[in-house]
Amino acid sequence: MGAHIGAPLRGNEAKLVQTESTKEDLRVRRTRKRIQEALIELTVEKGYNRITVQDIVERAVINRSTFYRHYLDKDDLLSKYMDEVTGEIFQDDVVGEPDAQDESAPSGVIKLLNHIGAFSEFYRIMLSADGHPLVSDRLRRKIESHIRLLVIQDAAQDVKSPFLEMQLKYVSGAGIGAILWWVENNLPCRAEELAAWLSELTTASLSFSLRQVDYPVKHN
Repeated sequence: MGAHIGAPLRGNEAKLVQTESTKEDLRVRRTRKRIQEALIELTVEKGYNRITVQDIVERAVINRSTFYRHYLDKDDLLSKYMDEVTGEIFQDDVVGEPDAQDESAPSGVIKLLNHIGAFSEFYRIMLSADGHPLVSDRLRRKIESHIRLLVIQDAAQDVKSPFLEMQLKYVSGAGIGAILWWVENNLPCRAEELAAWLSELTTASLSFSLRQVDYPVKHN
């Protein structure tokens, strides 16, 4: 007698469905990885503004229909790639007790710099005038969010101030400038060294803002 419609799957049936779903997920990830690799390679070779979706599908050895099942266009591909990269790098950012943090683990900023160093030619182009502002904006927002979490963890009081927000924008923007200098000069120092310098500058700037009691007042 056949299974009733809507009845729960039995052991072997459930395993089969799960296995097929896992295979499909792996295929999707492999396809997206090939498309992302094609984007990076072609950007380095030709420049982002000169590549087309057709260039990408030919390099990735896929059909256009396959590309459009995953992305709307090359800008959507770039946007989702940056979301994926920064999401993985900063996935361990949590607000908690300082002693709960594993200080031996690399910080999100060091992970980010190691990633950028591994694809330095791609980021040298994308952070320049020949790239796309989405990349610097996405990196800046993630760095700003990361620093904000650290400030909240370290502050002894609730920190809410327009002046502090300005400082966060300033520090994160300076961080992007430092990263561009780093890739434009062929990585003259290790990621850990650059991260340490950025940390010192950030700490100095934010320590100043957190010491302020009377924030600037807007005069009419």
